[in-house]
Amino acid sequence: MNLIDRLSRRLLAPPATGRKALFVAILLVATPTLIRWLLDDIVGERFPFFTYTPFIVLAGALLSWRNAALVSVTAWATADLLFMPPKFHLAFDTVDLIGLFIFVTSAFLIIALVEAVRSIVENSLRPAKPEGFAAPVVFSLEGGQAWASWYGSHSWVRLGPDEEVAEMMRDFLAQRELAERLESTGSATLK
Repeated sequence: MNLIDRLSRRLLAPPATGRKALFVAILLVATPTLIRWLLDDIVGERFPFFTYTPFIVLAGALLSWRNAALVSVTAWATADLLFMPPKFHLAFDTVDLIGLFIFVTSAFLIIALVEAVRSIVENSLRPAKPEGFAAPVVFSLEGGQAWASWYGSHSWVRLGPDEEVAEMMRDFLAQRELAERLESTGSATLK
């Protein structure tokens, strides 16, 4: 599986929820905080937020947009408390408010861009064959979820939990069989 397939699957996978989401959120704030703390001797009070930006991208990809927004606000508060003077105090002076506005706006744009990319990936399924020729559908299971794609496509569509999708497929096949029987019975009575 190539990088595009992995990225597509990640963007189409359901966001982390519950304890997993909490763990991911803590990791997405703690990791850039540790990196920024290690660089504190080099950068001093400058650039308090720069290590957090890549992790906001990850938050958008791994969490719901609401949880990614919470990660962003938590990251801002952590950076402000630990790396902006006066340290260990949220002053909310002009500099803090400007920093908050710029960081929150940037985080909003990053999360919105990730959501837009997710939507583009979801809607970018295209058959590998030219129009008019049916491309076979490929079904697969991963992590208890059913996925569908077409040969040659780089995108996968998450159909839902394995058991629900199996039940829907059984129902579809039963309806199809019934329609074929009714059609053959109807054409036989017309003759």
